[in-house]
Amino acid sequence: MGKDRKPLGTLAVVALAALLLSAVALAVDVDAARGGKGGGKGHNGGGTTYTGTCTVTPNPLTGWEVGRLSGAGFPAYAGLGITIRSESGNVAGMFATADASGNFSRNIQGWPGTNTVDVSGGSVAATCTFQVV
Repeated sequence: MGKDRKPLGTLAVVALAALLLSAVALAVDVDAARGGKGGGKGHNGGGTTYTGTCTVTPNPLTGWEVGRLSGAGFPAYAGLGITIRSESGNVAGMFATADASGNFSRNIQGWPGTNTVDVSGGSVAATCTFQVV
């Protein structure tokens, strides 16, 4: 394999991330068409309002150090789509599931510079950033 060729696994991750971004964009467009807020807060139809949050620790990460992405404020057992974007245009996607209390955590890595993490699921979204130095 030549130096400029990407492994098939990397291409699959990029394709998955593009699919996730398309699905999130479509969901936001549909929500906006219905007069929704397009993310942030959500509700379960029974009167409960959710506000998602996320954070990466430690922050900053050094090199290819593995950090911990944690979040709260999602509906119980919600399936969550996670997208990580670097300031240089790299994108990665992954999934998590909220626990009974609406919390989740998973390992995460990023690219040098500022990385933005978008988490969405159960009509709730959260965004956070972290640095890799």
